[in-house]
Amino acid sequence: MADVKKLKGYMGHIKINSEGRIEESSNVENVSKLAEIILFNLKKGNEEARELGFNRLNGFAMFGSNRSITFMKGIGVIVDNEKADWQELFTYYTYNSSFIITGVILIALSAILFYFGLLTSALNFLAPEPRLYIPLILIIIGVTFLALSKTTLSYRLE
Repeated sequence: MADVKKLKGYMGHIKINSEGRIEESSNVENVSKLAEIILFNLKKGNEEARELGFNRLNGFAMFGSNRSITFMKGIGVIVDNEKADWQELFTYYTYNSSFIITGVILIALSAILFYFGLLTSALNFLAPEPRLYIPLILIIIGVTFLALSKTTLSYRLE
């Protein structure tokens, strides 16, 4: 719930459970009327989704002149139209765990190679340059993997 309050243009929210009861509301006037509107639109949307061949409606947005409401995952969020960032409202960044693991492993491997290359005689058979170049390249690749791990967009409706 805290991440919903950080959205740009956030004015309030209402949380509705699967039975249609209000679980939580914040900065919302006429909570019961708003819940009725949301449930009616959700019911109609699910009927239309079934007619089109879909199982259900995951969420919807209703646009007003000053304020709009979006409903997804049981949470209706009221936003100010002028301040809202619509892409941020429907999507958020997730971390790709395989990229994080790969980056951490490469950085750890480069630290081990730096240790062996500079402080021990284990890699003396290599010329001086490969003892430094290989760990540097691994650090660059590892940091790149860590930076790229935040590039996966995920929809809030899923």
